[in-house]
Amino acid sequence: ELFFQMKQAGLTTSLDTNDDPDNLWAGGVKAVLKNVDVFLPNEHEACKVAGTGDVDGALDALAHLVPIIVIKCGAQGVLAKRGKEHFHAASLSGQPVDTVGAGDSFNAGFLHKFIRGADLQDCLEYGNVSAGLSTTRAGGTEAFRDRQHREMFLQRCAKAQ
Repeated sequence: ELFFQMKQAGLTTSLDTNDDPDNLWAGGVKAVLKNVDVFLPNEHEACKVAGTGDVDGALDALAHLVPIIVIKCGAQGVLAKRGKEHFHAASLSGQPVDTVGAGDSFNAGFLHKFIRGADLQDCLEYGNVSAGLSTTRAGGTEAFRDRQHREMFLQRCAKAQ
């Protein structure tokens, strides 16, 4: 109901699910997706909602339900589809200290660019930078709190491109 109301009000909606080990939400998630603009599951969640064990199959199936599907695949990067357009962005290289919060950090970076009108590939890449930064310190947000650390990380990423 909430996503329907937001969509009716003209808002852009996004959804990132959590794991559902008891299989309680699969049908409910699919029902909500008709009112979602951007769906951002990880590969396990995407396969579960799509009812397949194949990430590419999940990408194709979910692309029929939402305008933009973005599947986070950890060290393998991120896959996305908008209509018939396919996208991929590699994850950043490096040894993570802690991956807790990396998916949420990806979402924050992706949506930061998305709501500002960036093209989808840029959104994916900025999401990966945000996720990569989050893994450089223990805890989901600790790396973002240290401005000097954050700026140095962003400079290294810019030089690598």
